[in-house]
Amino acid sequence: MIFDIICFSLSGIFMKLSDELMDVSHNKFLSVLSDILCVIVTLLVSVVNGDAACIFLSILIGTAFAHKVDSINHIIAAILFVVILFISGFPHFSLICLIVCTIAAYIDERGNDISDKKEKEGDDTGFIYTFFKYRYTMKLAVLAFSVIGIANMYLPGSMFMNFSFNPLTFIYFYLFDICYEFVGSYYNTINNTFKKS
Repeated sequence: MIFDIICFSLSGIFMKLSDELMDVSHNKFLSVLSDILCVIVTLLVSVVNGDAACIFLSILIGTAFAHKVDSINHIIAAILFVVILFISGFPHFSLICLIVCTIAAYIDERGNDISDKKEKEGDDTGFIYTFFKYRYTMKLAVLAFSVIGIANMYLPGSMFMNFSFNPLTFIYFYLFDICYEFVGSYYNTINNTFKKS
């Protein structure tokens, strides 16, 4: 449990840090380094946790379909993750979960573009803006599969056994997302502090 918490949290930190280093600081070296660290912690949890492998693979596929794997740091990270995961061997996870989470990740990326557009137009309020700003489609998908996982604990042999997550997976994923958003919210403050020192 502690291992999963650490890996999911660090993955969120390094993933967003890589984006900010590339988009805000224009530092390709540190951005790629951050993405490599992200791949390492993501792989560490993905090779032992099928839910993690499913979630992170679906994020990769969904963002690729949304044409968001579009810079050197993203490309290197995507190749490393897929190649090493193939070599090390995929843990068992549900194909249905992968498909649903991939669709959710794609919807979130497209919706996030709408939120960014609204923000630029000064319309940074409302349900649609908030929902896609914080990518709630994926959260709801992971929550649904985690709730099914709880049901399976009390209904052994249920027809839903083959497409569910461990109930704790939603907590791990939410920690990933909190860390991701934290870095996004405070990157400029942290970056400016380092520049002054």
